[in-house]
This record gives sequence, C-alpha cells and structure tokens, in this order.
Amino acid sequence: MKRHGFTLIELLVVIAIIAILIALLIPAVQKVREAASQSQCQNNLKQIALASHNYHDNFKRFPPGVNLPGEEDSGWDPAPDANNYYGLHVALFPFYEQENLLKELILDVQDPQSKNCQGPTSMGAQVIPMLICPSDAFFPSNYVGQYGALYFGLTSYGGCSGTSQTSSTANQMARNGIFFMNSRITMGAIVDGTSNTFLFGERSRQNLPATSSSEALGGWAWANEFAQEDNTMNTNEPMEGVQTHDLNQFGSQHAGGAIANFAFADGSVRSISQNINIVNFQRLSTRAGGEVVDEGEIF
Repeated sequence: MKRHGFTLIELLVVIAIIAILIALLIPAVQKVREAASQSQCQNNLKQIALASHNYHDNFKRFPPGVNLPGEEDSGWDPAPDANNYYGLHVALFPFYEQENLLKELILDVQDPQSKNCQGPTSMGAQVIPMLICPSDAFFPSNYVGQYGALYFGLTSYGGCSGTSQTSSTANQMARNGIFFMNSRITMGAIVDGTSNTFLFGERSRQNLPATSSSEALGGWAWANEFAQEDNTMNTNEPMEGVQTHDLNQFGSQHAGGAIANFAFADGSVRSISQNINIVNFQRLSTRAGGEVVDEGEIF
C-alpha cells in the first residue's frame, strides 16, 4: 500500500497561507495591545486626578509641584510644609495607597534623595505601577533610573506647571499652571474652568537625551531645586513623543507619538493630538489666563 505525503508545492502553499494569516493577524494584535495600553494609561491619569482631588478635599489646596523649604531667596513662596522636602507624587502617596512606602521615606532633610535612593532596592527606587505608561517602550527594563550612586523609581506623569520653561528661579517662570515650586493652588484659582485646564499629563522617554544633570531622570523621589523637571511638565514647547525632547515636555508613544493623554482639573481624562495649535495648547495649560478655548480646534 502506497503512503501519500505532501508534495513540495503543497507544503509551500501551506507555508504561504500561514505567512499571510500571520501578516494579517499581527497588526490586529498590535492594535488590540495598543488600545489596552491607551486605556491603562488613561486609567492611571484618572487615578492620579482623583488622588489630587482627594488631597484638595483634605488640605483645601492642591499639593506643591515640589515642597522645598528655604527657597524664598530664589523668589519662591514659603513651602506649604515647612519641615519636609518632597515632590508632587510623594505628596499624593496617601491617596495612591502608598502609605507604607511613605512611612519609610526620610523627608525631613535637605536633598532627601541622598538618603532615600541609596541602591537599586532602596525606598526611592521603588516602582509605582500606576506612574508608568505601558506604551512607553523606552524605560529601563526594571523601571529604575540611575544617577551616580543613586537609584530612582521612574514616572511617566507630571503636573502641569504652565507655559514657561522650568527654572529654579521663580521670576523666570510664569507660574500660571497648577503645580510648581512651593505652589498652593486652590480649585477656586482655576478661573479658566476646570474642564479647560490641564492638571496632569504624560511624557515619553523615547529620544530623551542623557545629560549631566540629575533632573533628566524623572524619578518621583527627587526633591531639590532641580526637581520640578521630574515632577512637572509645561507647554513652552509643543508635544513630542518620538523625536528628541526635554524631560519637562509633554508627549507619548501612543499611536506613534500622534497623541498624548491628559487629566484635566475637573478629573476628566482626554487625548490631545500632537498637532494641536501651540496657542490652544498653551491656553489649556494656564489656570487663569482668561483665554477662550475653542474645543472644535482641540479634540
């Protein structure tokens, strides 16, 4: 009895069909994966916005972008918390369900990162999953950044400081956003409307240049005169997610960098196109500019 097998032509046809099916399947899988990542990123921002609102309910103001006592000589207001040094995310830890981590941090010393970030398993190197955008493929594999002997848990999200480039000197910043050094902005101060004002946004680590300054990391544990760049972003430049950009520049890798997610002061989360007109982009970043925002040109 003769045994029949596949001929070479039949085998090649089967392989070709499988290759076509894979080629059709991969984009669909990638699309589903990106949709899930986009949804997770938006949920992260929603939780951060809710934490900020809960903070406001408790303290009758939003937390400072960085709480840094003794900065009056640089033109900043006195720190809301005169006894401790910390950044925006650390202020929100009680509302992130990170109370246990907060208890382990040393905050009552100047440059607390020098105490909290000594080693890859130190308290300041802990990774908070809610602070990581799953679409950003350019984090270190463990989401921990290193600067010299210090290690930092990294973040994708920062508060909006307004329209001007970050500076350690107060009079070099417009301070027209919600979060900056020793800020204590209240909901009532957002006179442009909470639905028209950025609260938080995301940044991309793709093509983020390495520099000799520690603020190029984006670690939640930084708390010195340069730490605004780790905790806040601004609209001094357009959004950028894939080309070379600064740490304090909004942007993402969603849809190839075409959009980025933002939490607004009313708690809503929306995606903004990278191609948004810079004028409208900056209008959304100020709390009391008195500008008219045309939603038809934005969303």
